[in-house]
Amino acid sequence: MRQKRRRRVIVASGLSWLDSSRNDQQRMRELLKLFSDTESRDELGIGQVRDAFSDLLFPGTSVLQTRARYLLIVPWCYQESERRGWRGDRLTKHVDRSERKVISALMKGDDTEGVIGRRAGVAVRTLPSTIYAAALQRYGIRIDDGDVGSSDRRFSVGSDEADELTERVHGAWHATLPAAPKGFPDEVEGGLKLRPEEGRWLRERLLAAVPDTLLAYLLEPAHRPGWDSEAPWEEPAVAAAPGPIGPVVRDAALFSLAIHGAALLYNLLVAQRYEAAGLTEREEPVARYRDLLLDWNQRVSTEHGLKGWDRSGMWDRLIDKNPRIASNASARRFIDRWLDAVTSGAAHDAVTDESLRNLVAERERSVKKGQSRLVNDKLLRTWSGASGSRPLVYRWPQVRRILIDIHDGCAADLPEAAGARA
Repeated sequence: MRQKRRRRVIVASGLSWLDSSRNDQQRMRELLKLFSDTESRDELGIGQVRDAFSDLLFPGTSVLQTRARYLLIVPWCYQESERRGWRGDRLTKHVDRSERKVISALMKGDDTEGVIGRRAGVAVRTLPSTIYAAALQRYGIRIDDGDVGSSDRRFSVGSDEADELTERVHGAWHATLPAAPKGFPDEVEGGLKLRPEEGRWLRERLLAAVPDTLLAYLLEPAHRPGWDSEAPWEEPAVAAAPGPIGPVVRDAALFSLAIHGAALLYNLLVAQRYEAAGLTEREEPVARYRDLLLDWNQRVSTEHGLKGWDRSGMWDRLIDKNPRIASNASARRFIDRWLDAVTSGAAHDAVTDESLRNLVAERERSVKKGQSRLVNDKLLRTWSGASGSRPLVYRWPQVRRILIDIHDGCAADLPEAAGARA
């Protein structure tokens, strides 16, 4: 019987917990990041579906991750502490100090993009070992085989999760983990750029751990993503993704397109209330969202995949990934009603259709309750002009950066790479 978890609630601007699972903690941190980005907020309560798609496409990832080399830096910090003989709470404290030394070392380099703690420095509260804990476990880089003396709650897992780790080796970390660079953690040679042997090792590890996913497919040498794609399905290689990857990508792309209309309509409703209240800090928001909905209608009308969309297959895949979706009746009811309107063409009149306007308004009020901008005048006045208005891209900006890191690391010692450097 699963032990009941106890959590504290949000207090002022912080969030803390007494005893929660690693996955719960990860979701809480991602929630805080989403609330810090007004464009990414989940105003309509579809987060479970969004996250299930993200996990199907890119398992082990999160919106908090920045660069691929942290998948090695965190184990190196632990290994350095373990070699000194630290265990238990003393190990955790020593790893904490090592991680802060790494921040200081990385900040001295020329390239600080993606450095965790770039703004807060060594005083940063959430360290890489917390941000990457789930990924290290998912990719089999961290091995908990019951024979490890280095306990740390950041890496504690239940037996069901441990059973997924089919490759067992002695010790806390995978036996073939590349060695840390000389001088670590006081120095981090190369910064966040992967050495060739590191890039190849990470590619092999992820291909073995998450086969038949878009993440693994885009790690193939010929499938390096570009810098300018705004969503994974914009990558040329993704169009040829084989099964079972293809159906998941198509579902994710169609869901992103369809549900984006509901997000735009919600912002239009807020904009209309904003202007009706005589607020003027945001310039002509109603006209802006009317135009955005017209553009969205044009994209929907040219997307032939919406006709004949196998949504039952989509729901089966999502529920298999997260069974709790099946019991979230209100979210499923809202999503299905909106998708029905989109696929039937009824959503073309969303700007004026009272039934669709009410559908979106009632959903937002039921999710946000007293924090709804459609009822709370104080929150209406603080509206940024965009709230949850971006299309869903399922962690693509973070995943793309990590994929490019690994591809670049693998190619760093090839002749063409050396010629480019010269």
